[in-house]
Amino acid sequence: MLNYSQDSEIEAASLLVVAALQKFYEQGDKSTRNPYEGMSYVASVVLKNLVGVKVILWKVKDQNSQFHWWCETKDGEVIDLTSKQYSLNNIGVPSSGMAARLKEQGRRIGVS
Repeated sequence: MLNYSQDSEIEAASLLVVAALQKFYEQGDKSTRNPYEGMSYVASVVLKNLVGVKVILWKVKDQNSQFHWWCETKDGEVIDLTSKQYSLNNIGVPSSGMAARLKEQGRRIGVS
């Protein structure tokens, strides 16, 4: 089993979010190859909402010029709940590669 964090609260929230992504995918049209594709913002924001100040949102553009989102703890622990969208396709994961050096702090988009 993949561990997302050393912090038990972040780990529990991460597992909950990943399970929800997989369930959402199973109930959908499966037009994408995996449940993580295109879901980095949703997963990261839900995790941020669950654990609050324990994590910071980050984003960077990936190889397709699309933003990829993930969270980090204040100690620099990377929690990328959707990294498999890249690794399953043998593509470098933006949150852990050279691209991560160009990261920008992200913010939750408000609902109007």
